[in-house]
Amino acid sequence: MEHLIICLAASLMIGSGISINAQTTAQQTPAAPAAKTAASPLQGLQEIRFAVGVRGPVDRSIRNGSPEIVSLSYARYNQKGLGFRAGAEFMPSIMGIDSYFGIPVAFSARTRARSFSQSVRTGLESAAVGAVRDAVYGYEPSARSIAGDFLFGLFNRAEFFAGLTPGYVFGTNTPYGKSYEGMTTTERTMELRRRAVLSADAGFSMSFRIWRFNLSFVPAVHYLLTNNFVSVTSTSPVSSTSSTSSASSASTTSGSDGTAKVTETPVRFQYSVLGALSFSF
Repeated sequence: MEHLIICLAASLMIGSGISINAQTTAQQTPAAPAAKTAASPLQGLQEIRFAVGVRGPVDRSIRNGSPEIVSLSYARYNQKGLGFRAGAEFMPSIMGIDSYFGIPVAFSARTRARSFSQSVRTGLESAAVGAVRDAVYGYEPSARSIAGDFLFGLFNRAEFFAGLTPGYVFGTNTPYGKSYEGMTTTERTMELRRRAVLSADAGFSMSFRIWRFNLSFVPAVHYLLTNNFVSVTSTSPVSSTSSTSSASSASTTSGSDGTAKVTETPVRFQYSVLGALSFSF
């Protein structure tokens, strides 16, 4: 009987020792993966982005010339998605004047990126919800609207940014235009009052990520803190010596008070819409 008790006690001691060792091992084993998990968010916190698009005045009645713009930027973020973006941008012609070069610097905040499978699932859900919505309101779901909802759902990261862009406008070209309406002639000129440019910028981007590459749609607004561009409109009456004179041969004279009517409109607000391809590392 004593031998049986001793055997049982020894078995319990061995069993408890094994369980203690198992628990200790279980507690110590995740340490290495935890270190990897802590280090993994560091991947993708830096980004190089190349973008092309258009930029012009918000007032569409103002002549803009060629609005193409290209940019190259570098961004760095912390694990909470806060960071900065800096780079360079170039326009062959800004406001129809001449070439422009700028160095944008901005603070930015971005959301976490979903995985590719999550993005596809979200896109399918968005397409399904859109089809049901159209059916409820009596519209027949179209392939175009379903595809649009699906593609919109694929965007898996948003970024908001705001900053300043110092720049410079080159050249001396001034666009000139003339039009005739009734008995008046109107001359329009875009004047460059200052070459050095400083703009305040704000915008956002929506990105679709595949591995380390991101396709982005980037709209933004820009306010020129410096008085660079002024749209000048001069309206004068037309003096015609004969009823058969054409508009092309008409001459302009001053008004009754001896001066033409001149209107100057500073061009402050601009918009830009860019498509971008970036690489995260």
